[in-house]
Amino acid sequence: MQNLHAAIISHLLRTRESAAGFVNTLLGQLVSGMGRISDLDSILIEMIVQGAAYPTISFDSIVELAASGSGGRLLFNVRVDSHADVRRVAAIASTSGGGVTLLLLDFTGMSVEVCEATTELYPLVIAIARWANQPLDAQVGISCENALMRLLDALVAL
Repeated sequence: MQNLHAAIISHLLRTRESAAGFVNTLLGQLVSGMGRISDLDSILIEMIVQGAAYPTISFDSIVELAASGSGGRLLFNVRVDSHADVRRVAAIASTSGGGVTLLLLDFTGMSVEVCEATTELYPLVIAIARWANQPLDAQVGISCENALMRLLDALVAL
């Protein structure tokens, strides 16, 4: 996010373009299809997470705030038992552009990372969401741990 801010400031200084002109340029690109709505949703979710008073409020509260504040739909919010770096994973689906944003609570419980899932990860996200949205008695009989590990390993590889 800081790189994005620095790039915007650098562009404005380099071209001496006004902030309003820059915003109009970005809007024009979005309208012409050069930008992706899901990217904007992820940025909005990241801003909501950064503005939240974590860790004074819970990860669950941040996830709910991010989903409602972005107009997205919570797909899942699950505990991760066997990963060295991540304790919880939540996924929020964009209702405007079809993207999926992931929120990762680190193992220490002290920070939340926000990242956008690539389309290659959607089958894993869907598998985890299907499991998480089953009744508890159905969840007991099967596990989504394999899909969670594959999702987290793929995110680390990005």
